[in-house]
Amino acid sequence: MACRVTHVGAVVMATLWVVAARAQEDGGVASTEPPATDTTLPDAGYLDATDLFLAIGWAKPEPKPVPFKLYPAILPAVGYSPSVGALLGVVGQFGMYLGDPETTTISSLQATALFTSKGQTLFQVFSSVQTEGDLWQFIGDWRLLLYNQDTYGLGTGTPPVQYGVTIGGQGTTAALPGAQPMDFKLIRLREIALRRVWRELSVGGGFGFDRYFDIVDKLLDLQASPPVVTSHYGYQTAYGLPTGAYTASGPVLAVSWDSRDSTINAYHGVYALLSSQWNAKWAGSTHESGLLNAEFRAYLPLSREVARNVLAFWVLASGVIGDMPYLTLPSVGWDGRNRSGRGYLQGRYRGTAMAYGEVEWRFRLTNNGILGGVVFANVESFARPTFVASGVTLPGESLFQSARWGGGFGLRILMNRVSRTNITLDFAWGAGLFGIYFGAGEVF
Repeated sequence: MACRVTHVGAVVMATLWVVAARAQEDGGVASTEPPATDTTLPDAGYLDATDLFLAIGWAKPEPKPVPFKLYPAILPAVGYSPSVGALLGVVGQFGMYLGDPETTTISSLQATALFTSKGQTLFQVFSSVQTEGDLWQFIGDWRLLLYNQDTYGLGTGTPPVQYGVTIGGQGTTAALPGAQPMDFKLIRLREIALRRVWRELSVGGGFGFDRYFDIVDKLLDLQASPPVVTSHYGYQTAYGLPTGAYTASGPVLAVSWDSRDSTINAYHGVYALLSSQWNAKWAGSTHESGLLNAEFRAYLPLSREVARNVLAFWVLASGVIGDMPYLTLPSVGWDGRNRSGRGYLQGRYRGTAMAYGEVEWRFRLTNNGILGGVVFANVESFARPTFVASGVTLPGESLFQSARWGGGFGLRILMNRVSRTNITLDFAWGAGLFGIYFGAGEVF
């Protein structure tokens, strides 16, 4: 999980002081020059020399992972940003082997509880549970949000609402070139069960439930002259969808390939997941529709001796079948763990189809492993349907017609060397935007 903030609390500075002192004691700074790629897998028994818990005396060294032992990493979240105001909460990453660590991948659970001075309340739990021998995998995404967030129309180019549209053929609406603030509440319950059928191939299904309610379009003003129509209101009314509350709910079919050596911080392997959700009225959906999702990750080890020297790739793709409500459409920062789009605000881009790609180089900064670093870049593109309202046709946008780039660098502080859980602190730039991201656990 990650907190998108502009100022990070004193906990980070104190942590850096401790680890910097410990790094000097344990062998100094490692070279960040990437060695020539070694196609052989890194040492399976690789374990960093120390971590934050060992450095401050909160843990004792363990020679190897132990089944059914909890490996926690809990952090206070303190910060401030103009969009949410002051922020206070707790973020945690929990790992456990539910079988022999030699044959079972570590299970992970990420939990977040955040409160802001602008009335936002967030409870989120993301989980990936692997049973003995990786026979079964359970993927969960549970959220309760009392939220407010700006939206910016659909697509990655200029949203149609900037042009203005007519209402019943009478005059034109006011153009909205910037942020469109909204209040809403969200209950999300998504769970998928996958069973291994051949090597790393698993198949299964589950259920997805998203309920958006108490939706308030703060800029919407149909009585103004000219009327002010937001992207949300225009899209919903054009497709005959309600504007105050709606549900996308239904069964999910999924297939995956997972050869990663960790669900928390992979050093090698490939992960791919294809899923299809049918939002059916009999399952509680407001409108019949479908959503296709694809995710691909690859972890290429660059050194046999230092397993943490990794080149990681991440690809996301989504497409809508039929007419899905506005807030349920694919959007940057609204992926399964809210981690895509570093350099942009969550929800900055949204559309009826999405393509997203990211590459990240991960490396060790100190020889004892307590400090690490990353350099990353990402790109995203969203589609927008041709918009027709009151006889006026506004241009659509196809996927890849325009794109937005982001990138940056980050620091990693190893909290638990057995579970490989890091404190993450990233500095990212987008198109005219800058963000600081603080959290626990790797982005992907």
